[in-house]
Amino acid sequence: MKKNAFLFVLIERCLTLTMIRKFLSLIPVCALLFSCGSNKVQPPTTDTEVAQAFIRSTLDNNIDEAKKYILKDEQNTQLIETYGRLYVKQDKTKTDGYKKADIIINQIEPVVSDSLEIIYYTNSFDPKEKNKLKLVRVDGKWLIDFKYTLSGNL
Repeated sequence: MKKNAFLFVLIERCLTLTMIRKFLSLIPVCALLFSCGSNKVQPPTTDTEVAQAFIRSTLDNNIDEAKKYILKDEQNTQLIETYGRLYVKQDKTKTDGYKKADIIINQIEPVVSDSLEIIYYTNSFDPKEKNKLKLVRVDGKWLIDFKYTLSGNL
């Protein structure tokens, strides 16, 4: 009788250890599955986030993405499309450099009110190239006024 009891306890413990191992191996898998669903990219909302998203889009020549951040008017739309056409005519080494470049925000300058800002920036590929963006807040949303950025009337 003692042999049977010993065998029963041995089988029970082995099954328990096996089940525990299986359970523990499932934890990382479950964690991975649940974490994948919570990684949604939030759209940029602050002035700096919008500027960085716009700059990244233009450095990557993703004009459709860049259009999401510009002030909607005919001149801005024409200018960003022209920028896209000129971008593809540049040397591949230069465009590859822009795509790999980091964005460097040098200064954020509020102008007159809290609804208008100028952001001065460069990129790591060509840090000597100084740029600026005019951002305006329209209905609580920051947008790039591209025509003023290019005209120099900041």
